[in-house]
Formats: sequence, structure tokens, C-alpha cells
Amino acid sequence: MSENGNPKPMRALVLPGGGGRGAYQVGVIKALRQEGLDFDLAFGTSIGGINAAIYAQGDQTRLEELWCHIKSKDVFALPSAHQIGRLVLGHKLGLLDNAGLEEILRREISLQKLKASKTKVGWCTTDLCSLQTKLITIDEIMSTNELIDVLMATSAIPMAFPPRHIHGKGLWIDGGLVRNTPMETAIHLGADEIYMVLLHPEKIDVCPVNMFEVLVRCLDIVLDASARKEIDSAQLYNRLVEAGSPESIGRKKVKIRVFQPKKGVNINLLDINPELSRKLIKQGYEDAREQLALIKQTEESAETETKLSSAIN
Repeated sequence: MSENGNPKPMRALVLPGGGGRGAYQVGVIKALRQEGLDFDLAFGTSIGGINAAIYAQGDQTRLEELWCHIKSKDVFALPSAHQIGRLVLGHKLGLLDNAGLEEILRREISLQKLKASKTKVGWCTTDLCSLQTKLITIDEIMSTNELIDVLMATSAIPMAFPPRHIHGKGLWIDGGLVRNTPMETAIHLGADEIYMVLLHPEKIDVCPVNMFEVLVRCLDIVLDASARKEIDSAQLYNRLVEAGSPESIGRKKVKIRVFQPKKGVNINLLDINPELSRKLIKQGYEDAREQLALIKQTEESAETETKLSSAIN
């Protein structure tokens, strides 16, 4: 396959975490698909990992339907008296009961579809025991139970949701605290273009008003720092390639497209609400359409300048 006579670029979709704000990614994906962009790789963390899985199945319409109907109570609940007892005794490692999320995943995610997909999908998760952070791809998963364990692990927001064993070992949680955007893996696998969809605005100017909002903002800071670190590393990689450094011999520059909300959304990590989700999907779609138009305009201008320069010379 080729595009405009050129070999088709390998594209990676990178979807970091952000809880209930994950609906924004659905709008961006919708805009990217309308632009004719498809992806060879889809890597995600936390809610981004779930969005990546449903995208990779080829179920983009279903992904939007889910976000437009699911509420927080469908995903998690306050613990029962028995669970509170286990929590107090130290036998339960998460404040909330996320059995609802597991039920949704078992209903909506298909191992067979993901194995057959042209898009290789992977999830980032961290082990509290070894402190290892790992990207687990669909190639490494052999059963539905393993798949659900990985999805539940990458979605396990620290303290809120309990960690998960993977292959009966470790205590695996949301990998976003260490590596919210597995961009480096996409580069190593040969991606020519990376499309990342962040879930927080570039600038925030709203003060938290209670302890819960303080905790959420602290988590936002960690997730943002993790994402920025990977973006900076990717940009450094490109500069090394451009400079022809010895470390970059045989490598190629990577196009990096970062999409994120232009304005803040008054929604916390655990707030999942169909009305807000619809607004986020619309916002993601409109932001992405605008940014894609600017990218196209910039690329056309650069191409024109190159042609003019060649003609003059």
C-alpha cells in the first residue's frame, strides 16, 4: 500500500490515562479516522488502554456508544461492609469496588478480534512489588483471563482501585505514574508517525477546592510530567537524527502529533457521566479537526517552498 506514490507510513496511536476525561480521545480518534488515518500500533495506559483496545477491535462506533451511556456507578462502587472490613485489616488494596469495570471489559473486549486485528495493541502497567513498568502487547497474551487481568491492571488507579496479579504474580497498577505515554516503544517498533492524545489542557488556571481535588491535581501533575518527559525524549531523538549523531545512524525522524484539550473540563478522574462524555467527544473532535487543518496547511506551505527552492536552484 502507498500514499500519493510513497510507501505507507507506519502510524502509532498513543493514548495516555486520565479517567473520565477519556471520552476526549474518542472525539479525536473520530476526526483522525475521518481524515483517512489508520494505525498499525495502538498503545495505551489506564483509560487510554481501554480506548486503544476497543479501537484496535475495529469497534469505533461501539466505543462512542459506550461513552455516551456509561456512568460512574456502572464502573465502580463504594465497598461493601465486608470489603471495608478487609480494607481496614489490610487485605484489600483499593478503596473502591471495580467489579463493574471487569464486567464491562469481559462483555466488550474480544481476544479473538484483537489477535486478528491489523493494529497491534499494547498496555502500560507497573508492578508495585518489583517497581517494573512494562508494555504488554497482545502478542504476549494467550487467554481472555490474561487479557482482562492486563486491562484491569493498567486501569488500577493507585489507592482507588485494587492492583491485579498478572500470571498470578505481582501487584500491577496503572502505569501512568511512571510512563503515561509509551511513545518510546512506538519509535523502537519503527513508527514513522505518532499521534498522541493527552487528556489535560496545556494550561490550567483553576484552584482545587477540597482534599479530593487536591489529590486528583497531584495525580494530574505526575501524569503530565510523565507525558512531557516522553515527548521531550522523542524530540531529542529527532534532533539527534537530524544532526547525524553516531547514535542515530540507520534511524529516521518521527513525525509527532500531540492533541490535547484547548480548554479545561470540569471533570475529575472518577467522574463518568454521559452528558459530560458527549461534550468531551465533541470537544475532542472539533479540536482535532482544527489541528489537522493547520497541519495540512503547514505541510502544503512547506512543500510549496521546497518546490520553489528547487526551481530556483
